[in-house]
Formats: sequence, structure tokens, C-alpha cells
Amino acid sequence: MKKVILIFYSLLLGTNLIAQDDSSDMKTIFSRKSEIRGFGSFDLKLTDFNEDKALFIGGHGGVILNQKFIFGGGGYGLATPNTFDLADGRQEFELYGGYGGIMLGFIIAPVEIIHVSFPVLIGAGGIEVAEEGAPIVEGERSILERSAFFVVEPAVEIEINVMRFMRMSIGGGYRLVQGADLAVGNITNEDLSSWTAGLSFKFGKF
Repeated sequence: MKKVILIFYSLLLGTNLIAQDDSSDMKTIFSRKSEIRGFGSFDLKLTDFNEDKALFIGGHGGVILNQKFIFGGGGYGLATPNTFDLADGRQEFELYGGYGGIMLGFIIAPVEIIHVSFPVLIGAGGIEVAEEGAPIVEGERSILERSAFFVVEPAVEIEINVMRFMRMSIGGGYRLVQGADLAVGNITNEDLSSWTAGLSFKFGKF
């Protein structure tokens, strides 16, 4: 009987040790030791938009998990005039637009002064076409046509730790647009998709 009890106790102790080893070896994104920090940014993006040079202004923010994983959102609006005319050149139009969505990313070696991050924005946007110089009535411009679209924008950024609460980054990416369709000017997905170059000022607890 004593041997049976001893064998049972040995098996129980061994099982407990294995369970402890398994749990200590398991690495997950979320755990009791996870560290969550937050930030916000002011961003500038240079790109081509409808075959014209354009500047988008906006920002993004969210949380940084364990100093490496980014979870948040962002949005950008067209800040420069974007005009075009039809083939006959008799009438000019203005294009307005913006996009935004969730922001995911990964940071490599965040404690180093200079390091690299890989953000990606997944979301939606919209564009509007109006006659150039169209009057604004009751705070709204007379819009000829609107279109929504889906957007994915992966990027690569070089980040600099300026101060403990501030980072600056420069980088580039590609804005992929799907679902845009405007009859005026025959604007398509290809006209709105393009490479981007960006400058970002980030503030928060990193």
C-alpha cells in the first residue's frame, strides 16, 4: 500500500512539474506580465493621387504592447488642391478625399535610438468630385459624384527615439485602393493607388 501511495505521489509531483515547465515555456502576446503603453501622432504623407502630386495630413495612435506590437487606428485627408479636366478641356473639376482604418504594426529593437517599424493600415475611404470653384451652400459644397473604397497601406519606417516621450519617423509605403469608381473623369483604383513617403511625429509613453 505504501508503494502504491509513493508511486501515485511521484506521478502527481511529476505531472505538476511538467505542467509548470509547459506554462513557463509558453510565450504569448497577452499575459499577466504584458506591458501596455499608448501614443498618438501627427503625420504627413506625400504621394500621387489621381495622377497629381498630393499631400495627406492626419495621424494615428493606439497602444503598444510589450514595446513591440502596435494596435490602433489612423486617418488621413487630402490637404492639397487636386484638379482635373475632361478630354475636351472645357470644364475643370476638383477632387476631395480621405481614408482611415485600423492600424497594426511591429517594432524591431524599440529601445535602440534608431530602429525599424512595420505598420499597416486597413480600412476604407471616400472621394468626391465637384466643379472647380463650386459654391459652398450652408457649409456644404455642391458635389457631383461620390465613391467609397477599400484601402490597405503597408509601410516601413525608420524611427528615432528623440526623447522618452517623443519619436520621429520617416518611411515609405504603398496605398492600395479597391472599389473606387467615378464616372466623372473616369477615375479608377489605379488612379488612387500609389507609393507614399511619410514623416511622423509621435508622442506618448513608449
